Amino acid sequence: MAKPIKTELTRDEVLMLLEVYNCMDSMVDDTMEMMDVRLSQLSDLRDKSYALKNMFGFRPPAREEDGNPNHYKPYVLPDDPTAWYYEGDS
Repeated sequence: MAKPIKTELTRDEVLMLLEVYNCMDSMVDDTMEMMDVRLSQLSDLRDKSYALKNMFGFRPPAREEDGNPNHYKPYVLPDDPTAWYYEGDS
């Protein structure tokens, strides 16, 4: 069964994307200007990345050799043929 890709966004979801952009922009600015990253910025960016992952259903790719998730590779869209799903997921 093909997995759907989210293509329409609510206003709240666009606001979440804006928060992620602003968080990344601030962190990049501080890094470039002061060669410094605050741990609070890094933590905020991590929280927002999880929110985006969940919003769009990004999935880890499955390892070819055993079919388990490979969390160390870049995540893929939910309809990617390599996307890992737990057997109970539909």
